[in-house]
Amino acid sequence: MRWCSVLLIVGIGISAPSVRGEPFVRSNDTGGIFSWSCKAEAEARAIAFHECARFDKYPRITSVHRRYGDYIAFQCLWSPKDAFYQIPPVGVRSSCAAYVHRRGRIVKALD
Repeated sequence: MRWCSVLLIVGIGISAPSVRGEPFVRSNDTGGIFSWSCKAEAEARAIAFHECARFDKYPRITSVHRRYGDYIAFQCLWSPKDAFYQIPPVGVRSSCAAYVHRRGRIVKALD
């Protein structure tokens, strides 16, 4: 009986998804999206590069919606100079601010 419960607990622990706060990424060889958070935006270039590198392509961030529940979108291109003026890259923040000043108050930003 005791071994049965130990095996059950170990089985649940192995099969349960890990919650590490990483962004949810959906991509293919043409591009993709991942969920926005302050931390994900700071790592957006690295995430997009990692996803496009699977297909030997270069990433270009095309949209950033700075709201929880929205996404950061990117394209995977054969050359970083392809369609530069038709699809301009969008800038992303390089760090996540711990505090945001609003109307004289200091509010902690969510991760």
